[in-house]
Amino acid sequence: MRRSVALLALLTTLGLLTTGCSTPADTTSQAPVSYLWVVNSEGGTIAGSGDTGLTLTLTGVRDYVTQFADRPVRHAYVLSTLDFENRWADWFSPVTPNAVLSFTEPASPMPASIVLEVTDPVYDESARTLSFTATRLHREPDPHPDSVESVSLPNVPTPATFISGALFIDGAEDDAVSESTESDPAEPSSAPTVEASADAAEPSLVPVAPDESESPAPMLGAAARTYRIGDRGPGGGIVFYDAGSQQPWGRYLEAAPAGWTGSSRDPGVRWCNRVGRIATSDAIGTGAANTTAMLGGCAWGAGVSARAYAGGGLHDWSLPSKDELNQLYLQRTMIGGFAADFYWSSSQAGAGGAWYRDFGGGGLNFGGEEVGCVLRPVRAFS
Repeated sequence: MRRSVALLALLTTLGLLTTGCSTPADTTSQAPVSYLWVVNSEGGTIAGSGDTGLTLTLTGVRDYVTQFADRPVRHAYVLSTLDFENRWADWFSPVTPNAVLSFTEPASPMPASIVLEVTDPVYDESARTLSFTATRLHREPDPHPDSVESVSLPNVPTPATFISGALFIDGAEDDAVSESTESDPAEPSSAPTVEASADAAEPSLVPVAPDESESPAPMLGAAARTYRIGDRGPGGGIVFYDAGSQQPWGRYLEAAPAGWTGSSRDPGVRWCNRVGRIATSDAIGTGAANTTAMLGGCAWGAGVSARAYAGGGLHDWSLPSKDELNQLYLQRTMIGGFAADFYWSSSQAGAGGAWYRDFGGGGLNFGGEEVGCVLRPVRAFS
């Protein structure tokens, strides 16, 4: 039986991914795990009519997709869209995956959804499009004795054009991915957490932080290490700021290294999926609190993506505040990997706008939360 109802049920748990409410995965077990892949887009089309022979094209797709599993494993990872396309045949050829497309049409403020089988992905990195051959699925009665009341799926007419969309792909069953890449914070990693390789046997995945409360606590009585600008930090990043003495937020700031997503480019995303006021600050040391506030008001966006990074096995990476972003800009050459692009801060500039800096020209400006700037996570430590 198709698992579309089970997939729809999983969609209601997506808040676990964005709020970080989870428990550590048991990496000792290799029992089959059901994964879900999420591809976000700025729009797209469903070409064709009827149930078969449809073409789903997502436009303005991110250069990364997210994979996660719910209980009992609760793994979450980020993978470049290019790698996702290249590995499709290995992961999905045995069983055509089910998918739910949740989207918003231009003439309707309410989101709609359609259940599909998707095959043959074609990713155009320069055009930022991802296309699939698709077949519409219809819900089948669930024969399970413990099944809840039936779910009525909307009858979405095709062809269709939409202005924003999220495709949730049922990853079927796979072996649990080990988190053995996490490093001991007492011995900082000498290399980025992610190494993208087209020939690698396993996908280049970035562990997503499930809960910042799980960050390793410092050993009592351990002597604090002194860091210099340019040193490798506890999270495998590059130290780019030293306050000179202990502050309430810590002393140092480190930035995620170049290639932190497994891609050569920093990812672009809206500041927040909605427009509204979120209480943030500009000062150095406030990026973490700003990002936490963003998680409370944004289902996805720059803050969610920054907190999702788990370099060094640490779960407190954040979107830099306005003043932290200024320091990041000053040390951009030393850190490396920055594009001549606009980088988000976590500081708002009024209700509906946020500060960003041009890493090509150096200017500081603010734009609407719907603007798609790029980002680089940072974290504070002592």
